[in-house]
Amino acid sequence: MSDPFNIDNDDLIIQSDNDQQKSAFPEPMQDVTIDSSSHGINNSIDSSERRGHQKTFTGGPFSLNYYRKYFDLNTKDFFANCWKSLNPFTKLDQYEFQQVGDLYGPVWITATLIFLLFFCNSVAQIITSWLLNKSEDDTETLHINYFKILLSSINLLYGYIFIVPLLLWAVLRFYFKVVNVIPVTKLISMYSYSNILWIPAALLSVFRGLLANHNSLDAALKWLCIVMGSILSGAGILVRLHQYFSVIFGSESEQDSKKHLGVLMGALILAHVGFSLGVKMCFFGKL
Repeated sequence: MSDPFNIDNDDLIIQSDNDQQKSAFPEPMQDVTIDSSSHGINNSIDSSERRGHQKTFTGGPFSLNYYRKYFDLNTKDFFANCWKSLNPFTKLDQYEFQQVGDLYGPVWITATLIFLLFFCNSVAQIITSWLLNKSEDDTETLHINYFKILLSSINLLYGYIFIVPLLLWAVLRFYFKVVNVIPVTKLISMYSYSNILWIPAALLSVFRGLLANHNSLDAALKWLCIVMGSILSGAGILVRLHQYFSVIFGSESEQDSKKHLGVLMGALILAHVGFSLGVKMCFFGKL
């Protein structure tokens, strides 16, 4: 009689109960050390993640990639900025004064405003010439005037939104020696978005063509368009800049703070009035 416990298969391995219990559970994960220097991994949260996934672009001022950050704007953000600018008395959050702003708005909003002012003025002139039955020679003169208006308006509007913010930034940076001075691109952006409020005045100027035989009403409508556009756009600029000046001069004495605020605000008001008169002369003729 053979022994039932006699097993001739040498390949069979019998494990103890302790070994079976160990094999029933997976081994814990081992600690893995990753060399951050070789894989570019940071032990802390990425700073761009803390800033809301803000993009960074490499390159110097002579590289096109350097200027991409000023045009990195989607459609939703652009229209949100436009919507916010429609209320000239809306104040900005304090952190917004340290944002770089964008140059997409200054380029396209100003171009749109130039086109609207030029188009509306041209339509008004065409209606006037049609009502007065002007000759062909006068029509050719009008075409020449259109070209002059277009060139002068480009110089005036683009010059205003770039030169005035640049001068203001230089005064704050080098004369008042403001430490955390607002970026010049943010100032340019603020000026350009405020010019959206000139659009209703431009559209209103079309009705001048119907007042060809009423010189006094025509002149009154011209000044109404200029005053309305100047006040609305100027309020949008000055309210936000007054808010910023109150922050940077808040640590000074009350007398010095009022003095600096008065000088800067007065200079900006004069610059805006001069710009508005330039628009009047550019599109509507003499003062």
